[in-house]
Amino acid sequence: MRHHSSTSPQPFPLLKLLFGSICISFSPIFIKLADVPPDTAGFYRQLFAAMSLLVLMFLRRENLKMAQRPRLLLWLGGAVLAIDFMCWHRSIVLIGPGLSTLLANFQIFFTALFSWLFFKQKISKMFILAVVMALCGLFFITGVDVKSLEKGYELGILLGLMAAIFYSGYILLLKMSLNDSSVNSVAAMLMVAIPSALLLAVIAPLNGASFIIPDTNSLFALIGVGVVSTTLGWSLISSAIKHIQATVAGLILLLQPTLALVWDTLFFDRPTGGIEIFGILLILSAIYIGSDRK
Repeated sequence: MRHHSSTSPQPFPLLKLLFGSICISFSPIFIKLADVPPDTAGFYRQLFAAMSLLVLMFLRRENLKMAQRPRLLLWLGGAVLAIDFMCWHRSIVLIGPGLSTLLANFQIFFTALFSWLFFKQKISKMFILAVVMALCGLFFITGVDVKSLEKGYELGILLGLMAAIFYSGYILLLKMSLNDSSVNSVAAMLMVAIPSALLLAVIAPLNGASFIIPDTNSLFALIGVGVVSTTLGWSLISSAIKHIQATVAGLILLLQPTLALVWDTLFFDRPTGGIEIFGILLILSAIYIGSDRK
């Protein structure tokens, strides 16, 4: 989804990318605040996203017309994203919004790995260094004293990494669909949100989850993650990123996992020691190096 641009960064696209990253950084916070099961949260997230995307399409006078192949790719992407949400939302519950979001951003490495496996794209020495840095950072956060980890913590880490794998699959399917000139980004997001919501609507009750929203705070949190984080956040990013140099865009997009950790510390009193901060900085540096597509 990142585009190289020979032009210098423009102030307005930069602001849009910045604001979009901030919007998305709140998504794990909204999920944590919504007092509903993980799959129910995913369903309402995509439902409210789809509703707001329809409004956005109406205002922009766009339509859903596109070729059959990208439509099928987007539907498949929606199904993969639903599984990603199932993993990530559970990870948020087990290890908190900050760390789960950091792990979900490991998608950078899995996307490159899948691109190498399926599309024969080359992997650089710098990328291998980035992977080693990320794994070392994860060790500093979690592996220094395994015995001290709370119950469910290891499962939360595993689910966070699984979320990254499924998210990378979604990213590749989205990229393949957007290569088609008949697809615009808002229509693409809607074509993802609808099958994603439908799949979660089937899966949630099978897992014993209820669709009842217990209180107003939960309702606002679910509207927040659907409208603010998903529709507004991704619309701003997708419209701005093509006008910004890849290295600058990569740096700004790092705000998303960084701010998620900040919000986790501020709102939920996440304890963060010196070694853990070093691990977090190591992972963020690795994600930045890994995102460089030179």
